[in-house]
Amino acid sequence: MFTYPVRISLRDGDAAGVLFFGRYFALAHDAYETFLDSHGLNIGHLIRTTGYLIPVVHAESDYRRPLFVGERALIRLRVVELRSRTFTIDYEFLNAGGHLACRLRTVHCAVNTQTRRAVALPNDVLTALRAELEPKNKG
Repeated sequence: MFTYPVRISLRDGDAAGVLFFGRYFALAHDAYETFLDSHGLNIGHLIRTTGYLIPVVHAESDYRRPLFVGERALIRLRVVELRSRTFTIDYEFLNAGGHLACRLRTVHCAVNTQTRRAVALPNDVLTALRAELEPKNKG
């Protein structure tokens, strides 16, 4: 499991000082990019130098309790499904007390930059994803 600590900033909050629902996705994506970086896969470098992209093709979330501006939180990232062309990541947002605030899921698909058609996930991406694949899904 990859963990990513965050502080909820003013720009993330709504008028009540609560994390705006759409910002959960932005913070999850920050965690995803940091995860890739930790495996030597800089997203900007991949976009500029490879023939593939890995866009989100599905996203969903469930909100349990609010996160507040100024609060520290932890995002836990898990790869829960890995296929030849797609993968699924689950995120858990925990508040400062360790209580679940939100569950979020993204599904990604590798696509060729020229044809925009699905392609097999590149080996370097597969290696990074396998490192965070939940043990029950490795078999």
